[in-house]
Formats: sequence, C-alpha cells, structure tokens
Amino acid sequence: MKTPDADFIIVGSGPAGVSAAFPLIAAGRRVLMLDAGNDAGWEDESRTARVLGSNLESLRADDGSSPKLQTPVARGILERFRRESGIIGDGFTPVASLVRGGLSNIWGAQISYLDAGDVAGWPIDIELLQRSYERVSQRIGISTNADLIAGANSGSVLPLGATAAHILRRHEIAKPADGSFRLFPAVNAILSKARPGRAACDLRGDCLYGCPSGAIYNSRQDLLALQKSPHFRLLDNMRAISLKSNVGWTIGTADGSSFSAPRIILAAGVLGTAALLADLLPIGGEGLRLLNSPTLAIPLLSPARLLRSATATHSLAQLGLSLRYGERASEYVTGAIYEVGSLPAQSFVNRMPLGRKAGRAAFETIAGSLLVATIYYPGDQSRSYIHREAAGKGMTVRGGFADGFDTRAKDLKRRLRREWKRLGLVPLPGASLAEPGIDAHFAGTLPMGAAGPFGTSADGELNLHPGLHVVDGSVLPDLSSKYITMTIMANADRIAHRLAETEANPAL
Repeated sequence: MKTPDADFIIVGSGPAGVSAAFPLIAAGRRVLMLDAGNDAGWEDESRTARVLGSNLESLRADDGSSPKLQTPVARGILERFRRESGIIGDGFTPVASLVRGGLSNIWGAQISYLDAGDVAGWPIDIELLQRSYERVSQRIGISTNADLIAGANSGSVLPLGATAAHILRRHEIAKPADGSFRLFPAVNAILSKARPGRAACDLRGDCLYGCPSGAIYNSRQDLLALQKSPHFRLLDNMRAISLKSNVGWTIGTADGSSFSAPRIILAAGVLGTAALLADLLPIGGEGLRLLNSPTLAIPLLSPARLLRSATATHSLAQLGLSLRYGERASEYVTGAIYEVGSLPAQSFVNRMPLGRKAGRAAFETIAGSLLVATIYYPGDQSRSYIHREAAGKGMTVRGGFADGFDTRAKDLKRRLRREWKRLGLVPLPGASLAEPGIDAHFAGTLPMGAAGPFGTSADGELNLHPGLHVVDGSVLPDLSSKYITMTIMANADRIAHRLAETEANPAL
C-alpha cells in the first residue's frame, strides 16, 4: 500500500484553506495543500499596469457588474475560472477562483460576525465559533473606520471619508424612529498599523488593484507563515479534478499526478467543491441547492457635500448598515456604503449619458458628494441550483429569486427611501438588482447537521463519504445577509481544531 503523502490534504489556498491549516500543523499533523495557482502575482507590477491591465482590460465595455469585478486583476481571475472549471451560469454569474489566495485577491474585506440568533439550529457551539472568530481576527488584522475629527475611542482605526462622516453624524443627530435601521462605521480586514511583511494602509485608494502594500488581508500572506512549518507542504499548479476512496482518499490532479491521505479537507469554494464532488453525489434533475444573497446597488447623492472635494481614504466600505424587514430572526438586510470618489472613475463615467471627456468632468465635479450603498438579502430569498450536465460535460448554475421577492424588494426600497431622506441623501436613478452570483456570497450546498446524501456532520464530514471534510461556505446551513468570509474562516478554524484534537496520531 502506498504510504500516505500527508495526514491531511487541503484543496485550496483561499481563506478557508489556510484557516484549516494552522490548527493542524500546530498539532503536529502533516498537511499537504494543493493549489491550482502559483506564486506569480501582480504585486511588483507598476500602478499603470495594475490599473489598465497588460491588454488594456480596464477599457473594455462596461458589463454592468461591480467595479471591483471589472479591474484587470478580477477579470483575469474570473476568466480563468470560467475557462478551466467547466462551470457556466444560466441567469447566474459564477464568481470563483483558481489562483493562489482564492477570492481573497478581490474580496471586499468587510467583516461581520454571526450571533446566537444567526446560528440557531446549527450543530455547533456558538462559544467555539466565537473563539475561532477571535483567533482569525488576530491573525488577519482588522481596523474600524473612524471620524478622526471627532476622535476615535480606541483600537486600530482608519480615517472615515468626509462624506461618510457627514452622513454618520446626521444619523446620530436625527435618530431613526425605531431600532430597525442601524448605521455604523464599517469594519474591514485592513491594517492601520504595519505588521511584518505588510505595510499600513497608505490611503492611496488602490484597494481594488491588488493592494501592493499588503494592507488588505489576502490568504497568500498566510501561506508565507505556513511554509515556515516543517509540517506543511504547498504544491503549485495542482488543480484537483477527481477523488477516489482507497483505504483513505486519493486526489487526482489535472497534470496526471495523484496524492493520498486518510482525510481530505475541501476548501475550494462552494462552486469548486461541488465540481470536485460531482461524481460522488447523487445530483439529480432538481440539482444541488445553492444559497446566495440577492444584492441591490443604490447610488446616493449628498447635496450638502456638493462641490466638496473627496478626502484621502481607502476604497473599501466606509459605513455598514442593517435594516430589519420582518419578525423572523433571518428577516433583515445588511449592507455597506462606499464613497464613490475613492472608486475607479471609469466605471461611473461609462454609465453617464455623456461623452467620455464630458462624463469625466461631470464625475470629478460631483464625486465628492456621491455614495453607493450595496444591500444584501439573506440566502433564503434566492432560488439557485447547481445542475450536472449530461455525459459529465461540466456543470451549470441556474439562478433565480424566491417567490414574492420582487414585492419584498420594492418594500425595502420604500423603507430605505425614508432613511435616506432622514440622512439628507437623494437616491439617484440607476438602482439595480444584481444578477445572482455576482455577490459571491455562496453557502448551503452541503449543510452541517443535515441528513441525507448532501448533509455533513458538525465537523463538515460528508454523510456519504467518511474522511472527506468540507470547510468552505458549502457547509454553512443558512446564509444570513451578513458578510460571510469571516464566518467561513472561523468555521474552518473550528473544524480543524476539532480534527486536530480527535484524530489519531500523525501517520508515520
């Protein structure tokens, strides 16, 4: 019998994969990580190359997606996934990654934490999840935006943009009639103070272009620390394409290699994990249910800030918000408010009914008074399914919304208009509901605690296949409207600590 290559093989180098690796190597387990990407990056490219792209990708026609998905870096990541994964969308935009660091290369970096109400019914201990939140927070570095004019209380803070600060002060003065609407400084995985190998945010607004300073957390950074351990090994350009049970598990890769271990940890993202498990799950005609967050984008004008110049800040979320729309625990939306002056001008100029030169001039005049709010609904408002195509020819994700969602969305816009008015904001034409998938908030395909062929244990172990564990968003039983990357990382950390404690001694 072939000697196992490791005690655990982790598939994927994104936030979930590295979060699972740390507890295992700390316990002395031998970990092999297979990465579809490699160490090549864009950190050393000039700013012009990062902004425009080697083939002038930034000048392509606007496709209506989020500005962060139209940068050269994002286009390259998403196009490679679409080209090599065999996953396509039908009324759904499949957002995933096959590069080193996964989607942490282009994520929004906003941080949210689930509470006891959010995980009611999950087969986990909320206190254990909270401990994992704390461990992950300390590792990745988190800062809160603060109005430095008014003064920050304590902790790691970054300056709040002037327009965002103005809106937050309006909120504090003109309190909402009830507690259903909340507005607060956003919390982001970005450094306000330098760490070894990572500089503090320089407020240049390069957040969407790869953050050359390393201030925004990227799981590539964690790989440098992991590789210092004698228990960890990382293999580049190893795209996993098959899984076979053979006194343990064997993974086959696209180049014909194979690797074996008693236990496999899948951290390839919801879409990547589904593709890898396609031959092992009875995905019938109905398909595999996928939760994703319906997303609204709303442009806002602050007349009080007209003709004011934008202030130096980062281009991540400035403010966070939440609004409850029903009585059930899950019936609330969350969102973020961004300052448009810190976002790429071209994405907005392309949408103006003006020529390029006139559009840019108009944008520069009003940019300091413009905001964009993104609003996320919980996953139960989506109706998306992953289907396996005939003869194993890839997979298709068909997207849609829950029955009655249009009515709920209209009601939400009405309720938000009341809040915008209170804050002195004017909603502009152009509010849009994004195509399912663009949010990249995916969960629920292999829920923890569920019975049946698609369920997994509290440790993310597949009911049908002992020894296969999933630690990405696939195993989250529900998808609240909160940003989920931090929860995915914390849950991966929790599962890995459990495996490190309960598994047998490392293989010889």
